[in-house]
Amino acid sequence: MNQTLIEIFKSREDISDYVFHFTKGRKAKEVLNEILRDATIKDINGNGYMCFTEAPVTMLPSMFKIFKKYIDPMYAPFGIGIKRNVFYHLGGRPVIYGTKDDKDILPTEMHWRFVPLYPDSYDFSWLREWRIPVPRIEITYDNCFVIVDTNKDLDEMKESFIELEDIDIDSQPEDGGVLSEYIGHFTRMFKVVAIEEIEEINNMGKQQLEKILNEQEGSFSNFLGSTWE
Repeated sequence: MNQTLIEIFKSREDISDYVFHFTKGRKAKEVLNEILRDATIKDINGNGYMCFTEAPVTMLPSMFKIFKKYIDPMYAPFGIGIKRNVFYHLGGRPVIYGTKDDKDILPTEMHWRFVPLYPDSYDFSWLREWRIPVPRIEITYDNCFVIVDTNKDLDEMKESFIELEDIDIDSQPEDGGVLSEYIGHFTRMFKVVAIEEIEEINNMGKQQLEKILNEQEGSFSNFLGSTWE
């Protein structure tokens, strides 16, 4: 890709670097947890393909506010984002919008990409949908990031993102006792960002999102506390 195109993509906030697979319904959070436990996105409906949206996540908070009005929403703010170029090389393609006549002239083997579009009565082009004709996609720390709704969800679901690998104990005699300090060593299984965080940063752009994700190192250590005996 030449430098001009690179600069265009960087400057266009309406062009997403990712495609997203959002869960749906009243149990969307639980479904996301299942995906994370399996580290796999699956074609659970047996369609022969899975659906993603190219809509920029930094511009989606307003859409989720609309969906939250419903008990069983079409999409919920819980999902997985995969780099668009990675998704493409896995076999993902943008859908082809059109009429029934348009579908009829497509080769049968391309029908999985077709979505009807009638601007006055049936229009889902706002999804900027992509599809991929595979039964599953394995997800890792390196090829995706996770989206949750709130900062509270970040805390409640942290065991799905972070795994405790080891604890170091440093014990030192001090003033007639022993002070023990505990350092936990963790592995981050998935990077994660909350829609609430995106909303709190006015007009968050793609570069700010990347900065948040890049700061989430795969391995890290935290002070867990101390005891005095």
